[in-house]
This record gives sequence, C-alpha cells and structure tokens, in this order.
Amino acid sequence: MESEDVFRNANDRIADKAAELAWSDPIPFLCECSDIRCFARFQLTLEEYGSARAQSGQYLIKPGHQLSGGIILEQDDRVALAEKLYAGRET
Repeated sequence: MESEDVFRNANDRIADKAAELAWSDPIPFLCECSDIRCFARFQLTLEEYGSARAQSGQYLIKPGHQLSGGIILEQDDRVALAEKLYAGRET
C-alpha cells in the first residue's frame, strides 16, 4: 500500500468517527501526498470531505504538495484535490 493510501484510509476513519460523534466544526485531516514524511493537516467539514470523496481515485493534499502519478483537479488556499492518472509506484 502506498503512503497516500495509508493517509487516505486514516482520513476515512477520522471522517467516520466525526460522523459518529455528530461533529459539526471543521475537522483536521491528514495530507494524502506521496511524501511519507509529510504530516501536514488541513481542516474540512464533513460535507466538504464527503464531496471530495465522491469520486474514487481522488486524494486531498496541501497546496504545493505532490501526488505521484497524479494531477491537481482543483485547489483553494486550504486544500488541493488530486487524482491519480495511473496506479503503481515509480521506479
């Protein structure tokens, strides 16, 4: 499993717990970039997070960070939505 998938899974668990607790404030999520040493965070509401997760293969990263094999679809000052163009690791 690639690092971005590990952080994506962690974010899904964060969102699940926030929904279980009926959390309404913005929630801190982890950057899902390809840098395994990155522990950057950003805040989104559950609605924003759910909207970003509507399409599989999309990742949430901090603006200026990179997703290996991916492109930025949209971004604002808090977060960028990226999509992988191909699966697998670069060698």
